[in-house]
Amino acid sequence: MTTTPPTAPNSPSAPSSPIASRPRWAGAEWAKFRDLRRPRQLLIVTLALGVVTAVLLVLTIPATRGTPLSETSTEDVLSASVLGVDAAAAVLVVLAAWFAGVEFRTGAITEALLRARSRSSMVTAKALVIAAAAAVTALITAVAVTIVGGILAGTVAGADWSEVLAAAGSRDHLRLAFGSTLLPVVFSVLAVFGAIGFRSVAGGVLTPLALLAGSMIAGWLPEGPASVLRPLLPLGGVHNISGVAEAGGTEHIGAVPAFAVLVIWVAGGALFAAWRLRRQDF
Repeated sequence: MTTTPPTAPNSPSAPSSPIASRPRWAGAEWAKFRDLRRPRQLLIVTLALGVVTAVLLVLTIPATRGTPLSETSTEDVLSASVLGVDAAAAVLVVLAAWFAGVEFRTGAITEALLRARSRSSMVTAKALVIAAAAAVTALITAVAVTIVGGILAGTVAGADWSEVLAAAGSRDHLRLAFGSTLLPVVFSVLAVFGAIGFRSVAGGVLTPLALLAGSMIAGWLPEGPASVLRPLLPLGGVHNISGVAEAGGTEHIGAVPAFAVLVIWVAGGALFAAWRLRRQDF
């Protein structure tokens, strides 16, 4: 009688291929962002800092501009308050850099990359989550600082309330307030790409700071070089869309070309981050 040697059953615990399935990156990144405590804390800080900065900038108008608040136009008071959005952008950049770069510091990125078929999907997911969070927070901050500016204009500056409402709802102010929200969104996304590209939180923070410094340095150049460089930088694009860039100035190119500049910067940053991530060693 012959017997057939038993065959070993497949162990249910046997490891499968690390790239057998494609992770749902967007859902995973959103769950991570939603469940961690630090993003919630920083988003609250973002709104608070924006409002506090708006109040301080309005109340210090007499010292910075040499004009009493009672003689300051409602439009100028509201414009000063909108700068609170710029202050909020600083916190959002730090949040974006931390969210995208902390995994490189802890080494947690290795496990995620071992499961990745397309690493560019991870870059896209992180950027989308940060862009959504930054956009919502920036919009809320823009509304909040406008309300604060209107209250200060109607109380401390003594403006008529009908004038305050008209100025706050004017086309120019709405363009300034909501166009300025592009600053935290674009620079936060660039911080994500910088953190991934340079594989560190510091790289994420320094990337938008370097671009801001470039805009400042370009403003010091003679008119010819400045008119070429300033509109090509992200800050110039935001200023054109929000109406800060004055016609005839070195930064002015119009809203549509400025939007194209921002798209190019975001696309270029995404390509750089994806290229660097594909070269990531384990």
